Amino acid sequence: MARVTQATLGDNVYLFNEQYVVKAAEVGTKFAWHQDSGYIGHYHRAYLSCWCALDDMSVENGTIYVLPYDRAGTRDIVDHVVEEGSNDKVGYHGDDPGIPAIVPAGSIVVFSSRTFHRSGPNTTENMRRSYLAQYSAEPIMNKDGSKIWAQAVPFIIEGKRVRSGNAELV
Repeated sequence: MARVTQATLGDNVYLFNEQYVVKAAEVGTKFAWHQDSGYIGHYHRAYLSCWCALDDMSVENGTIYVLPYDRAGTRDIVDHVVEEGSNDKVGYHGDDPGIPAIVPAGSIVVFSSRTFHRSGPNTTENMRRSYLAQYSAEPIMNKDGSKIWAQAVPFIIEGKRVRSGNAELV
């Protein structure tokens, strides 16, 4: 992750957010087209989303779909609206189905916080699990700049990996 994040974000990298996502078996819940940046609610520098498949991913178990910039029509953060009945924020309303991430467990799908993505429903008998780690090149602040939005855990500072207060070259 250090090499991926540094190559993408530069010599300063912070863990911004992380979450473990489980799609229950046979529930059928999907997640609407959105940009991760659309959930912050104000302009900020793009960050990196690293979606880690903990199970083999398929259309049937609700994998994610990504929409390349050229097909989405923008690289900018767009206004998102709350989808009635789900509380999902939706930023893309077109009919492009996107590209499904059909990947084996252990794969990492890496994309910008400005990339539109969604996930389908899990219609299988098994839970579908993933881990999402998000990294930023600088601490992301709230709208008025008074506090950190989520986290800002130093990961790489001045090109050196931070480990329990120590740094080592990446």
